[in-house]
Amino acid sequence: MPPKEDSSISPSNPTDKIYGITNIISYVSLILDIDRLNYDSWKELFKSHCLGYEVFDHLETPDPLPEYPLWDKVDNIVKQWLYAILSQPVLQSIIKPDSSAMDIWGALKDFFTEIKNLKPLN
Repeated sequence: MPPKEDSSISPSNPTDKIYGITNIISYVSLILDIDRLNYDSWKELFKSHCLGYEVFDHLETPDPLPEYPLWDKVDNIVKQWLYAILSQPVLQSIIKPDSSAMDIWGALKDFFTEIKNLKPLN
């Protein structure tokens, strides 16, 4: 008899694993910081974490998926993860009311692209 498919992991019923992450720094141990210019490394670590927990769509999908009734709840968890691993100067530069996780992800990319373009070449 083939193994039964796990119906608890689907867009309409996200895995409970994400609800247990109360300290994102234990999973993504790099704080995004202007002074360190560590955006590329930080982005790869955070992206890998989100892919592993099946929430990366919150960083790329502009509208909630209709088949995903808990979209807003999960999006807010991803936002909490993002905010928790930003240095205060970065957080103060990108935070805006009512942003989605995708809005924050895009704002971080834009912010660090601008800084990289302004940095003089040695």
